[in-house]
Amino acid sequence: MAYTFKQTFLPASKYSIKATYTIVPQFITVHNTANDATEAKEIEYMINNNNQVSYHVAVDDKEVIQAIPFYRSAWHCGDGGGDKDPNALKKSNRTSIGVEICYSKSGGARYGVAEENAVQYISKLLKQFGWGIDRVKKHQDWNGKYCPHRILS
Repeated sequence: MAYTFKQTFLPASKYSIKATYTIVPQFITVHNTANDATEAKEIEYMINNNNQVSYHVAVDDKEVIQAIPFYRSAWHCGDGGGDKDPNALKKSNRTSIGVEICYSKSGGARYGVAEENAVQYISKLLKQFGWGIDRVKKHQDWNGKYCPHRILS
């Protein structure tokens, strides 16, 4: 399994909506997209809308695209963590890199390859940051949502 890595960054003009804070990542949080879009479509959708939902990386069966620099926050865990929250720095949105695995709605072979690509990419990030597997979290770990649903099933 080999993937192509690309960067298609969110414009800085949208940081106030989707990448509000500077961060020092401490974790990687794994998600399933719950749809069957490619990673390029996931990133395009995230960049082009004006809602807060955001993530750093999307992975499919062919590519990995990073859209938000790892030194910026993303709103991917639904756990709060805004600036009025006294525990904000303990929150996942302020401490973790969000990785979305594509094709999870239908599953199948494409999802299997996407999941394997995510495993390889996350392994690379762990090595890059000098972290152990204990730094990989499920979305569920932060707020109880049943995500990543395919992996949990």
